[in-house]
Parts: sequence; C-alpha cells; structure tokens
Amino acid sequence: MTVLSDQDIGRELAYGDLDVSPVDLDEQLQPASLDIRLGDVFGVYEFPEEKKHIDVREDDIDEFLVEKEIGEEGWFVVEPDKFYLANTKEEISIPDYLEAELMGRSSLARLGIEIHQTAGLFDPGFSDSDGVLEITNVLGKPVKLYTGMRIGQLVFKRLESRSNNPYNSDDNKYQGQKGAQASKIQQDFHDS
Repeated sequence: MTVLSDQDIGRELAYGDLDVSPVDLDEQLQPASLDIRLGDVFGVYEFPEEKKHIDVREDDIDEFLVEKEIGEEGWFVVEPDKFYLANTKEEISIPDYLEAELMGRSSLARLGIEIHQTAGLFDPGFSDSDGVLEITNVLGKPVKLYTGMRIGQLVFKRLESRSNNPYNSDDNKYQGQKGAQASKIQQDFHDS
C-alpha cells in the first residue's frame, strides 16, 4: 500500500472516485492527509439504572443512544470520562482501490480528546456516509468542541489491486449512515 500525498489526494478528489464533501482544500488538505470536521450530531448512551450489563447479542443498543442537540452557538461540552458518538461534517465515499484511516489531531490529543477507540478504518467501497467519531475526554476537565472545527484527519492508502468485496457490495450495517449511529453489533449474531 502507498500513502497518498496532498497532490494525490487533490487529484483523487478532482478526477478520481474519492468524494469527501463538503471540503475546503485550502483549509483541510495537509501534506499526507485530509482534515475532517466535526458535524452537528452528538449522541450519548443513556442506560436505565436497572440495566446491569449490555448483551451484545440480544440488546438493540440503538434504543439507548440519545441524540444531544447542538445549540445555535454551535458547540458541545465533552465531559471527562464520558463517551460520545458524533458525525463528521463531511459525507465520505471511498473507491474500491483506496482505504482511509482516521487519525486524531495532536492539538486535541494534547487536551485529552480522543476521536476514535478502535474504529479508525474506512474500507474500500464505504460510500455516501457520514464518518462516525467515538469521542472521549481523558483530561479531567470539560472541553468545549465546536461544530465545523477540524477534529481529525484521514490518511488515504492506495491498494495494490481493487477490492473484490468492497464495503458497498453487500448490505453492510453502517453503509449510508447519517448522524451519530449506535453500535449494531447484535446484527453479527442474527445475520448469519
């Protein structure tokens, strides 16, 4: 695999099948990555007190995700030791000959903000979907984040050959996702 440079990313966005939009290349294009911005949908899991555990096979986890409104001010406070789901401002479509990896920005990491736990891969064929961020605050102090701010970056890699089974070739559970989507892990047990 080869990492795409700023020239390669710009060329793919202009002439290839890569689509990340809306995008402002003057603001977002970096030497070997593309910054992504925080969207306007935040969700937090709220479990009833009597819920002692989550059953990944049986629970419809989506019913516990509560969407939080972003006020007219355009900001949201990320509390310490809390877990949030948020969308990216950009809708992302990755062609079957690329993959993208989500990385956090060091400026936010230095404030204790993590934007993904482990789900940092955008598969070849991932398309027409918001990116979903898994945000935590390990700083110990609340941090105010603003919609539209640069929050992470995508590093694109060219595959040695096109994927035979791109993400959009099957009915994948997160294809076409909009907003802050809850885990759909229970489908792993019921789709087979």
